[in-house]
Amino acid sequence: MSTPVDIQNQLSPKQERKWFRLWILALGALFFVAAGASVFFEWQAKHQQIAANRRLMDPDAPDPGVTAAAESSTAEATPVHVGFYVERVPELSTRDATWTAVFDVWFRWHGDGLKPAEGFVIMEGSITSREKLADFHADGLHYERYRIEAKITKPFSVAQFPLDSHLLTLAIENGELVREKMVFVPDLQSSNVSTRVSVPGYRIAEWQAIEKPHSYKTTRGDPRLPPDTRSTYSQFRLGIFIKRGQWGLYLKMFQALYVAVIIAALACFIKPTDVDPRFGLGIGALFAAVANSYLVSSFVPDTGELALADIVNGLGILTILVTLLESTLSLYLYDRCGEQELSRRLDRVSFKMVVAGFIIANLALVLAAM
Repeated sequence: MSTPVDIQNQLSPKQERKWFRLWILALGALFFVAAGASVFFEWQAKHQQIAANRRLMDPDAPDPGVTAAAESSTAEATPVHVGFYVERVPELSTRDATWTAVFDVWFRWHGDGLKPAEGFVIMEGSITSREKLADFHADGLHYERYRIEAKITKPFSVAQFPLDSHLLTLAIENGELVREKMVFVPDLQSSNVSTRVSVPGYRIAEWQAIEKPHSYKTTRGDPRLPPDTRSTYSQFRLGIFIKRGQWGLYLKMFQALYVAVIIAALACFIKPTDVDPRFGLGIGALFAAVANSYLVSSFVPDTGELALADIVNGLGILTILVTLLESTLSLYLYDRCGEQELSRRLDRVSFKMVVAGFIIANLALVLAAM
């Protein structure tokens, strides 16, 4: 038995075309704005990270607070050749903002007036183990080598997680010798990263070693120094660039979300008056997407920064909400207005636009993050 239709609610052909176009335009605009804003955010975050890494590892880009006088006051400084050989990276946790390194560091210099190997420290970290492996002093030539295990604090950017890349920096400084007295010289010929070094989930792309002046905006309360004194020290940095090597983590994190979006979109093929299955698919998919969002959040440190994973989950939830809204509109056209053909056409076109919009937005996001 057919459902009686209120003639007053029936749409004229002109009204049908009008509302159909408005819905299609609104749907296209929604995906365009959401995808465009997300891609711009990811692109901007990626380039900000690249710029920050360049500043850290560019020997010609001085750190904040370093004056030109401090940079040029090394005419009488003793050069000390320093090198690193990284043996292992036992631990890296983006959530805890720490990583651990086991490496050899050596110092080679001429002259008997300095002891640069005795007072060096690991910047932004702490030495958990220190062992002297070699000690050679003869005819004014000095050489010392140490095996170091250090735990370093690193605030990882999660803007591209789980397609993230990072710069791990090992930096040493001697707080007893200012740059006017001693300057580090990177031993590029002997420094290296072992091929045995493995960082779970990442691959090592490249490494770089530089020396940079590093100033402190404080006298540390020393009454012998003027208040505006800025002590500058020579800092040796080894930068290790790591990137996600495979797509396994990305697919594992979002496969449930993608299935939920597809299930929600399939509701467009169910008769609008079959309310339980038509809306049940979308509501079930929405719960699955929200659960996936909570699961993904457990992998990301609570930095307040919006991650790629958060954006992908947000797009999935938005897409599912759109399918529920479309089902409501389709039901209204079918049941209240008696526009069965318009309802079916709305379902067909909406399904194509929702699926295409979600796929294009995700592909654009991945390209922007990479």
